[in-house]
Amino acid sequence: MTIEGMHFSRKQMRVLTWWQRGDWEAIICDGAVRSGKTFAMGLSFFLWAQGCFQGKQFGLCGKTIGSLRRNLLAELIPCLRRMGMTVRERRSENLLIVRYGGRENRFLLFGGRDESSAALIQGSTLAGILMDETALMPRSFVEQAIARCSVPGSRLWFNCNPEGPQHWFYQEWILKAGERKALRLRFTMADNPSLTPRIRARYERAYSGVFYRRFVLGEWTAAQGLVYDFFDRERDAVEAPEGPFDQWAHFRGLRDLQPGVLRPLGQEGGRLVPDGGVLLRLPQGGAPADRRGVRR
Repeated sequence: MTIEGMHFSRKQMRVLTWWQRGDWEAIICDGAVRSGKTFAMGLSFFLWAQGCFQGKQFGLCGKTIGSLRRNLLAELIPCLRRMGMTVRERRSENLLIVRYGGRENRFLLFGGRDESSAALIQGSTLAGILMDETALMPRSFVEQAIARCSVPGSRLWFNCNPEGPQHWFYQEWILKAGERKALRLRFTMADNPSLTPRIRARYERAYSGVFYRRFVLGEWTAAQGLVYDFFDRERDAVEAPEGPFDQWAHFRGLRDLQPGVLRPLGQEGGRLVPDGGVLLRLPQGGAPADRRGVRR
């Protein structure tokens, strides 16, 4: 089979051929947006299914069936037909029937929108599963889909854009890829040969901070830095008051007209310092919000 006019990067070629070796039971493609991972994985999934199985069922999963069709199938199905595959879609059944070289297989479409979605895939017997945007799906749905792949030779295919480093998929699959016999490939925009340098530069200008690191660099990272962007260290921070205090604590007044203001308390000898039976409140640092004209 040939694909006229298409060029693949080295990393995309690894996605297209990884299943020809018996070392791996799963593949994980994560990284930057527009990095070419989704199309390469979808194409490889159908090549593998049609080259290795006959009369089996497979699962194609997205956040919703609509997003799966838009993000993957709208571009992929015409390509499969140009390669000589016969693709019939039964939209009312969320089903694709693909035939090539005398082999025919069925591909069921599923949406992992919320916790109730796990019931939709429960009971199916699959020879493989492709999960598009895995990090957006509930863990219960993903694990139920994995449990459906009981056919000998079945394999798992995951792709996603990064979320925070505490995300369950990052913790349980990406960091444990070796234990799970999963090939993990991290994509950047440089791995997509269809992107011109001008388009790549536009994406790099479009994001900043944590979104730049996730969407452009392909890193699993969390937001860091100031919660309140109007904070000024020299204006709003003060040195700790001198005194024989062992610890410092903060409280927020229930009747305070300035929400979010924290006031320091000194503690001595395991008890909050009293002043004639009243807690000693130390001076508050920073100017009141109403003087700055800033809403917290």
